[in-house]
Formats: sequence, structure tokens, C-alpha cells
Amino acid sequence: MWIIENLGLIDYKEAHDYQEQLVRLKQEGEKNNFFLLLEHFPVFTRGKSARVDNLLDKSIAVYPAGRGGDMTFHEPGQLVGYVILDLKSQKLKIKDYVAKLENLIIDSLVPLGLNASKRPGIVGVWLENKKIASIGVAVKKGITMHGFALNVNNELEGFKKINPCGFQPSEISSLTKLTGKKINLNVIEKLIIEEFRRKF
Repeated sequence: MWIIENLGLIDYKEAHDYQEQLVRLKQEGEKNNFFLLLEHFPVFTRGKSARVDNLLDKSIAVYPAGRGGDMTFHEPGQLVGYVILDLKSQKLKIKDYVAKLENLIIDSLVPLGLNASKRPGIVGVWLENKKIASIGVAVKKGITMHGFALNVNNELEGFKKINPCGFQPSEISSLTKLTGKKINLNVIEKLIIEEFRRKF
């Protein structure tokens, strides 16, 4: 059973604390899994494998996220999805779970006529040779947290202060920038939820 929540625009730490609360519930026997959809106020975060030289602007504050991956940037207009899931209940290994999140994003964009794709050996989702989605997860005693961030209509300026996920800032883009059309975040969210229900 899944509980899907839209948290709206929310502070990163508040969302992080809420995820940890749900993880604890799962570890204590909660049967439901949780899928959280939200936006963040502007924030830079770093994963466990983040490299110091990927921080281009040393004056900015960076939040240690505790997930896998390198540095990234969140801001309004970017759709973030966090999944609190018992991997064993889905009979998933971490690698397969990450691939499932990538496919979730790729298949959700098909109804819009967008042909997104993966790159062999690199986690994330690309469109027209630009990275549009990052994925970073953590697993605590078999329970997942964190998830994905899809650039929909966000400004992208913050990405210029870091090498996001180790890539050059110029390699990062958004759906709106690539299509030349303003794409409603609510439309993407609806497509993501529909595809999520099919996949999970």
C-alpha cells in the first residue's frame, strides 16, 4: 500500500526530517510505503561521494544530505520525489531500484512527446544531450529515502555555482528550456504519479 503526499514548497531540512521520521516508522513495522512530491526553496546539497572541487563558489552554504551522489541544487520549479520504501517488499536490489526511478521519469515524459534517456554507467536522465534529472538515494536497514529531482521550469542559475553531480553547469537543463515552452509542474506531477502507480 502506498501513501502519496504532495508537500508543496518546503524547506530542505524540514523535508529531510520528515523522511527520517517515516523511515523510522517503516523500521518499526509500518506496512505502508510513502511517495513524497515537493519543491524546495533554493538549497545546495552534497551526497556522500561529493568532491570538494565540484563546489565552484566557496561562499555558498551546502547541506550534507546523507544520500549517494555528488553536489546538486534544488529550487522552486524543480519537481522532487522522495520514496520511503522497504526494498525487500518489492524484491529490489539498490541498482535495480535506481534504474526503476530513472525509467519512472523517462516513461512519464512520453505522453508529452519527450524522448528522454539514460547514459550507460551514469545515474540520471538526459534529454537532447542535457541532464534534466538527478537521482540520489540512501538506504537505512533496508528502507530507502531521498529519490529524484527533475528540472521542469526552474531557473537553473544555482547550478552555475557547482559542478552538479560532477558535470559542467552547461550540461544541465530543464524541460522548459529544452522545449521552449512553459511546462506546468502540476502536469508533470500528475504524469509521474500515474506512472509511479504502474511501476510500484
